[in-house]
Formats: sequence, C-alpha cells, structure tokens
Amino acid sequence: MEDASPPDLATRPALHVGLLWHTFLSENLGVGALTIANSNLIANAVIKAGYRPVFHLIGSRGTYDYTAESPYESTFTNVGYKAMANPFSSLHSQFRRCDIVFDIGAGYRFSDIYPWSRFNLILSSKFATRLAGTKLVLSPQTIGPFFSKRAKFAASEALSLASAVFARDETSLALLETMGFADKSSLTTDVAFALPFTMPADKDSRDLAKGPIKVGVNVSALLYRRDLSQGDKIALAADYPALIDTIFDRLTADPRVELHLVPHVLAHTMPYEDDYAVSEMLKERYPAAILPPRFAGPSQAKTYIAGLDLLLGSRLHATIAAISSGTAVLSLGYSRKFNGLFGSLGYHWNSDLTAESNAAILEKFDAAMADLPTVRREAVAANAEAQQRLGNYTAFVDRTIADLVAKNA
Repeated sequence: MEDASPPDLATRPALHVGLLWHTFLSENLGVGALTIANSNLIANAVIKAGYRPVFHLIGSRGTYDYTAESPYESTFTNVGYKAMANPFSSLHSQFRRCDIVFDIGAGYRFSDIYPWSRFNLILSSKFATRLAGTKLVLSPQTIGPFFSKRAKFAASEALSLASAVFARDETSLALLETMGFADKSSLTTDVAFALPFTMPADKDSRDLAKGPIKVGVNVSALLYRRDLSQGDKIALAADYPALIDTIFDRLTADPRVELHLVPHVLAHTMPYEDDYAVSEMLKERYPAAILPPRFAGPSQAKTYIAGLDLLLGSRLHATIAAISSGTAVLSLGYSRKFNGLFGSLGYHWNSDLTAESNAAILEKFDAAMADLPTVRREAVAANAEAQQRLGNYTAFVDRTIADLVAKNA
C-alpha cells in the first residue's frame, strides 16, 4: 500500500467521504476489516487527488473501538429507525455533508437472509443518501439472495439509486444482471484482501508436512449456539457442534498440531454472537488449546491468523484474513457468500454446512491435513487472483475521486 500520509496532508482542503455501513465500533472484526481496508483504498485516491480525506462513518454502534487502526479524520453516526424517520436528524445531516457515499452493506447484509428489520435499514439508508443529493456507490459486497418478492422488489428500487455497484463474486454479479443492472455492475473481490497486517518472518520456511503445524479454529457462536438464535434464516444440514467437537478431538490427538482458538466476533454482551465465550468453553474442555486475549482490532487479528499454517473458519472475514496472508484455510461456511467468493478466486477448499453432512466435511478436513503444502499453494494463488481483481475497484475509486475533485474545483 502506498504511503497514505504525506507531510502536507493537514493543510490540504478536505474531501468529505461517507462510509455507509462501515464502523470502527463493532464487535464483528469482519465489519472492521471492511472499514479499515476500504477507507485506506479511498484515502489513497483522495490524497492522490491533492485533498485530505475526512470520513463520515454511518453504521451500527458497538462496544468495541479500533479507531486507532485508522490514521484519518473521522466521525461516526449511528443508524437507527427514529433518526432515519426524522429528516432533521444528525443522521440525515451527515448524508448531506458528504461529497460522495460509499455503501458496503457491512459486506453481506444486502439480503433478507437476516431479519427484515435489519434489511429494512440497509434499504432505507440508500434512499436517504440519494434524497440528500449525494452520489452513492455500492462498494464490493455480496448481493442477495432475496427470498421474498417484497425483498427483491425493494432491492431493485434501492439498486437503481446507485451510480455503480461492485459485486465481490460471480453469483452476486449474475443476480445483478438478471435484475437488470448489468450496465452499472462490476466484478471485483472483498476489500478485506487489502487489510494491513504483519507477516511472520518464518512463514515460508516451515515444514508443513512434518510439523509442528499451527492450526487455528474459528468457531462461530452464531452456529454453535443455535439455541440462542435471534431470528436468522440459517438452516444447517451439518450438526455444527458435533462437527467442531470431532475436529477438536482429532487435532488434539495429532502430535504434530499446535491448536489455536481464533474468535472473530467479540460480542461479550450478546452470547448468541460471542465467539470468544464459545472459545473459552472449548478451552476448558481442551486445555492444551491456545486462546489469545481478545484482539484489539481487525489488523491485529489478521496478523495472528498470518502466524498460523491452517485455519478452519466459519466467519467469512477470518477466512479472508487467512487466504490474504498466505495461510491455508478450510472454510466451514453457512451461506453462498463463502463458496461464491472463494470459488470465484479458484479456491475450492470450502465446505457448505447448509448442504453437506459432517462425514463429507470431515473428509475434506482430513484431505487438507494430509496435504497442507498443496492447500497453502492454492491459497497463495487465490490471493494473487484476489489482488488482481481488487485492482478493478481501486482503479474505479481513483477515477471517481479524481472526477469529483475536478468538478468541485
């Protein structure tokens, strides 16, 4: 990444950029990864154009704060129903203040797979942006699926408001095309592939065939604690708790393996979402496993994952952190956002918890453990493809910001 902090930055005129459904205040480190990576890419474009980036983040307020991982000026406004309904609220003032808004939909929330109340806020925020007269760009994200006719109609109306839409996988792009938006849609990949991290010095010299092998497991509380489910529409074919328990039994019985627990959603006030609480429970049952302290932010989490040799993960951005740092990964996915994203990059070490049995998934796990050097080579190749695809979006951002600055001059 280019140096994003030239000496004269503070004296440059400001360009006010809205980052819709971005936040530095989220227990979900995946949302944070999107925010930090996308703001860095946009900041580079603003700085190239001779301006100073000032970001106005508009999203959900959590209890975690990793603002320190970003060097740029920023404000934050929480999205709520009352503020959305009031045209004189500070929320609408922020939309009007921005020169342009980049909406990332938290990466995957532009879908009715989650409760309608959440989807409705995603939709209404797009209308609020355009009502403010501000240009709207949909940054790389999963589009859909839309299960109901109501959701598909509303999504179509919202998509018509954007000047450009970026899909992070072919499945999303195909859906956009069938909905009639081929002329404004482009294929790229997830911006989290650009999240900064520190690579361990010994990464390339490890013997993945003989060991020791550092294996991380990212256990999703959302899937492990289905008894605490909060209205999602996720239906699993696999028995996720039993699958995780079997994987842990096999890993702890393998003398080559150093087992790490890798929580990626740190929601201590929401037990149904808190990966860390589930990891603590598993640590009690498997005391030899290593559980790091709660990560301070997404880049710190990615740096930890970069130190592993294999990650088994159910949080999408934990698995992206693995591939984009040269770590082999077997995804334990629960929606098409996993297979759609990784399949588009030619990476096929993926499992589908909604369609595959425990036996089928464990067969893939055994195959990965038996040939880690090959899995890692394929992860490195997939990352190279992702970086090339991300260039499509970066080039668009550079052009768009340059044009905006020229018009404002």
